[in-house]
Amino acid sequence: MPVSNLEIAGILIRLADLLEIDDANPFRVRAYRKAARTLESLPRSAASMLSEGADLSDLPGIGTDLADKIDEIIKTRHLTVLDEMESRLLSALAELRRFPGLGPKRVKALYERLNIKNLEDLARATEAGKLHDLSGFGRKIEEALLQAIRRRRQSDKRLSLLAAEQVAEPLLGYLKKVDGVREVIVAGSYRRRKETVGDLDILVTCRGKSKVMDRFIVYEESGKVLSHGQTRSTVALRSGLHVDLRVVPEHSYGAALHYFTGSKAHTIAVRTLAVRKGLKLNEYGIFRGVKPVSGRTEQEVYKSVGLPYIEPELREERGEIEAAKQHRLPNLLTVNDIRGDLHTHTKATDGLSTIKEMAEAARRKVMSIWRSRITPSMWRSRMVWMSLA
Repeated sequence: MPVSNLEIAGILIRLADLLEIDDANPFRVRAYRKAARTLESLPRSAASMLSEGADLSDLPGIGTDLADKIDEIIKTRHLTVLDEMESRLLSALAELRRFPGLGPKRVKALYERLNIKNLEDLARATEAGKLHDLSGFGRKIEEALLQAIRRRRQSDKRLSLLAAEQVAEPLLGYLKKVDGVREVIVAGSYRRRKETVGDLDILVTCRGKSKVMDRFIVYEESGKVLSHGQTRSTVALRSGLHVDLRVVPEHSYGAALHYFTGSKAHTIAVRTLAVRKGLKLNEYGIFRGVKPVSGRTEQEVYKSVGLPYIEPELREERGEIEAAKQHRLPNLLTVNDIRGDLHTHTKATDGLSTIKEMAEAARRKVMSIWRSRITPSMWRSRMVWMSLA
């Protein structure tokens, strides 16, 4: 699997952090950070652009030297200059730059005066109150670090939704190509479009005896197989993200999708409604006693408890069930609801396109939306008006 833009950006940011700790030229440090931001915002994979013969030095903030380094990362997943820096400096020191108040000079001071080499060392020293007596530190910085360390421990295993998408989409494409696979979808907080994602819960339906589980555990990005079965397997990807794959029967697909999408509070509330109607709802379906009633689709799940379909983004038990009962569910925003962008950057600054390219893209978008909303009678009226003008 090609290296992702986020991986490349991460390597460049890591190098920038180590260079900053090493008192390197600030313009050089800034160049690596700007290149990382450009890659993070690219709508396409830099690896695919390179394979198509694109010149990456045409991108804003990326000159010939940086383009060569990105090419090296794409081909080897390593960067020689970063390896050299890490062999000379402790690579863990770069992680300390992520914390508030810890600039390169303070990171170096922590290492030289308290032998702090990594996050664990920093946590122990901060919790023991050893920092505020150091020159250049104080109680406010120490308190801010304590709070940041607690937040870091809670969110360490979570990815941003954007990062999770870059991991999930290639995996879904891979699984869809397996013989016998019909439906493939990511459930959980990913499907509810939460800002961060802890892991990926993927549901699959298949025809016959598909080899999807065997193919899943040999996926190129799989780091470690945690479990392997006929209907459920779990792997830890090289990125550290855990992925759980479940094969569910088609007659239970809707019930399973509802159950594993969550949130937990929402599914409990829906199950409570089912109980009041003499039904039992779980990931296998909707039952009256032991007799299956429905569960093939999520629409059937909600209909069985007297509710209209509730979009995944609303399933947080924050009033959506009461709103559904009263047919007052809000309409979610879509791309077609966007009327404009109040702030954009051109290629001359940090953007990816020229003013002309941006104007032409905006014109195409407006025309596309306009055409989709014009009825045949409106078209006829417009043609008559144009003929008279």
